[in-house]
Amino acid sequence: MSNGVTPDENDNNPTEIPCPCCNEMVRVGLVRCWNCSAFMREDIAEAYRKMQENPSPMIFSKLPEETEDGAEADSQLSTATMSSFGGRDDDDFELDKDITVTEYEATDDDFQLTGNTKISEESQATIPLAREESVAESEQNATVEEAEDAPEAKKTKQVKEEPNEDHSVATGGDVLLDVAMQEEKEDKKRRKGKRRRRSGKIEGGVVVYCPNGHRIRVREEYRGAAGKCPACNVLYLVPLAAEKEEDKTEADEAAATSEVTSSELNAGAYKYWFKDVKLHAIDPTKLKLKPNSLEKTFTAVDLAISPEKMLLLGFSKAGLLGGGSKDKQQKVRDEIAQHLSEEKDEAEIPANNVQMIDSDQLQTLRVVFPTMYDHESVFAGVPVFGKGRIAILLPKQEDAKENQYLTFSLTEYRKFSEALGDIHGINNLGQDSGIPLTDQVNQVTCHYSEESFETLDNENLHFYEADPEIELTLAGRQCEGCQLIVSEDSRKKERIGGKTGKGIAKAKCPKCNEKFGNVSLWQIATSEVPEQAAAE
Repeated sequence: MSNGVTPDENDNNPTEIPCPCCNEMVRVGLVRCWNCSAFMREDIAEAYRKMQENPSPMIFSKLPEETEDGAEADSQLSTATMSSFGGRDDDDFELDKDITVTEYEATDDDFQLTGNTKISEESQATIPLAREESVAESEQNATVEEAEDAPEAKKTKQVKEEPNEDHSVATGGDVLLDVAMQEEKEDKKRRKGKRRRRSGKIEGGVVVYCPNGHRIRVREEYRGAAGKCPACNVLYLVPLAAEKEEDKTEADEAAATSEVTSSELNAGAYKYWFKDVKLHAIDPTKLKLKPNSLEKTFTAVDLAISPEKMLLLGFSKAGLLGGGSKDKQQKVRDEIAQHLSEEKDEAEIPANNVQMIDSDQLQTLRVVFPTMYDHESVFAGVPVFGKGRIAILLPKQEDAKENQYLTFSLTEYRKFSEALGDIHGINNLGQDSGIPLTDQVNQVTCHYSEESFETLDNENLHFYEADPEIELTLAGRQCEGCQLIVSEDSRKKERIGGKTGKGIAKAKCPKCNEKFGNVSLWQIATSEVPEQAAAE
């Protein structure tokens, strides 16, 4: 798709620059962003990361278990950081059993971005990437937890296996005192465990480490998102899950099965079948002439065309073709196609809504947008259905206040027009509306390389830009003054407008020495097919 980039000619605030992470405007000279605390310069961020990777060694001292400061010592030991992972293997050290590692649980408040937000490479340069817990580390953490629980289990077992004693001896003063002391210790441990735990425990999820080494458990839905560590408030990125080969194979098989089912759809006399066509029902008295005002007010329908009629198979949100997975939708389509191929009663078609247009009514179809002259259109040339959409008016139903329009992209319209011409002989639909039924290209020559290449006509370029099935590539540039043509390869070699061409509008034309302007020339991208596959 096209993405014409024009330079910013109205830069009236040179004292501020955008943050590379959150795009907030920050004063020039600040080291960090006032909004997200990200570093404004990569060299400073790199120096900070190196400083974090090589912290000063920490010395831990043991306190007697019987002292009152035992809880405070445990909390200090629990915050021990695990850093300097780079260049070391997990087998180089063993975690001291006396040191307990606290696992923090990330909540919804710890995240600033949702899991569906894509993070650019520039943003990732200023946000440290958290490291996911390996299998060896998970086993080691499980061993530490089992070791912590072992003494209590051992004590319980010893109490149970004590030999039978007299009741008077078993309930003596020293024995009762020992039991009370043991219960008090267990009560302290339970209170410490409750203090360390956070509310809203996350079941399952993924364990990651922040740049300072804190162990955090995050829900799967936050993979690829950025969050703040609950312990040190440092930004980190949750790694994306690696797609398994089995899942890829299943997805490929499902896609292949779907394609085969679609191509083998047999509906008898209904030779052409179009899926997911947009149907707009509009009340003329409530029409608002505003671009894209009717872009989302539509229902998806399937079109089945035979020599006698055309069927509009309605979709529904709750089920049938409009709900469920693609496999369920295709299954319903297969049932409708089988019903039509067996020539059963059309009133019993298993669809939510069925509308029929006979052959005589098809002859009255006409394109209402675009039109050759704007004053001839009820929409006055305003693209109310969206940029590059083609609208066809359907015959009005009895007792209906609304007009119905089918809208197509350029590729969909070409296929629909071809179907009407093949079955019903309608070959002039939209010919006087300026719709490019075939690709209109211009043969141009580069000023530098003197090589000829084809470009699309810019007058109809908006149809191609709005078509999701067509991919465009930038072929060259044209001077607004003298119409000089420069191919994109030659522009890169001559460095006209810079390396990426962002300054092409202000660059001087080599012929007329005026500003080049921002007229881009496009062509349809062609997929390169290997020779062996083409031969097969």
